[in-house]
Amino acid sequence: MSFLRILGILWAVALGLNEAVLFGKEYKEYEINWEPLRKRPELYQEYWTLYSDSREQKNLTREQLARSFEITETILKTNPRWVDGYWILGSTAFQWGSSYTNEKDLPQAREIFAKGKKATETCLKIDPSQPLCKLFLGSAIGSISSIDGILASLKNARTVEKLWHEVMNSNVNYQFQPNVTMQGSVRYGLGMFYRLVPDMWLLQWLFDVRGSLDKSIKMHREGVAVDGANACADIMLAVSLICRAKGDRRTPLGQEGFALLDKAASSKTENINLKVCVNDAERLASEPSRACGYTTAKQQDVREESAIKQTTI
Repeated sequence: MSFLRILGILWAVALGLNEAVLFGKEYKEYEINWEPLRKRPELYQEYWTLYSDSREQKNLTREQLARSFEITETILKTNPRWVDGYWILGSTAFQWGSSYTNEKDLPQAREIFAKGKKATETCLKIDPSQPLCKLFLGSAIGSISSIDGILASLKNARTVEKLWHEVMNSNVNYQFQPNVTMQGSVRYGLGMFYRLVPDMWLLQWLFDVRGSLDKSIKMHREGVAVDGANACADIMLAVSLICRAKGDRRTPLGQEGFALLDKAASSKTENINLKVCVNDAERLASEPSRACGYTTAKQQDVREESAIKQTTI
């Protein structure tokens, strides 16, 4: 059993406590202030039902996610300094926007992600240290960048990296679902980030950011150690491994990557977001050249020559 997996087990044992140790660091479990919502009992009960269903990993429809967003906005109108409301908007927008997986629907998804971006930016004006707002602001910017094109959005890359490292380096964690935490999620995001941003000194010079497949693999392994494996965690680690191996199935990294794709393709799930990864796994196994630029939104062009061209536009 790997050292990272042992840490993951220790973390899982500690989840019921207010504090836990992960990678040698102590984290406190974040507590939400629900008081502004409780003051509106007619909305509180409706919202709590939706929130509880989400926590229990039940699939919320787009209509339900839109309603959850609407209720939170309503509470914020009379409680504009309710910090938790803003990251909840960011989280809901991320789930809502991510439910649009057909490329023709991406403009609509982008509008929703933009709402999450605006909410979390407002949050950080009130409390610049709020880790959940940093997580979902980075997620909103990253999601919009996936739609607009990673290379076209390089000017935002350093902001996302900085936000997510601040989340990772905070002393806080939050349990979204039984197998989804803030600290696991931010490592998942950084794993994608370091794969999709090209590893080029030119980008380091121009944008103060540089990709790294080794960092990507490290972040994904840590994320799995924290939250456990699922189809999307497996597929994202797989594409980083395959990209690092340059698609060569004979190398240890390549063998591990293709094995993870096979595992993801055979996964059984009712979760709509995980189903996207399950469906993509077989396609990636047959087209490993897509690994480096893979996202669930759309395929990204991350070639060095394309990055150079983009920086000269």
